[in-house]
Amino acid sequence: MKISRYSIEHEDDVIAAIGGDPDWEFLVSNDKKDLYKASLLKGVSYVCYSDNEFCGYVRAILDEGYSVYISELYLLPKWRNQKGGQLLIERVAKDHPKLTIYALSDEDAYYLKKGYQKIGSVFEI
Repeated sequence: MKISRYSIEHEDDVIAAIGGDPDWEFLVSNDKKDLYKASLLKGVSYVCYSDNEFCGYVRAILDEGYSVYISELYLLPKWRNQKGGQLLIERVAKDHPKLTIYALSDEDAYYLKKGYQKIGSVFEI
């Protein structure tokens, strides 16, 4: 799997993936799609591919000088449980070594399984 910084060339893959998932499509509903596209470019976003096939992405919010908050971590069902999520998280941490990384999540089981500590309503990576 290859992780790279998100750019506009990845937009169609990300939008198609989450737009096709009933639990995620609210992010790109007609009235929010342009706003979400802009947030992907503005945020700390990375994509994951395997042999040129889109696997998933992560989008985080940079709190300059303090921390990075992972807002979305998404893998297509076919690519779940194959280390893509872990690689995406590691890339965020690698590119921001002096900042604390937190994950905002409603998927507590995933972060607990990875051994991350829950602090209030977030996980510290």
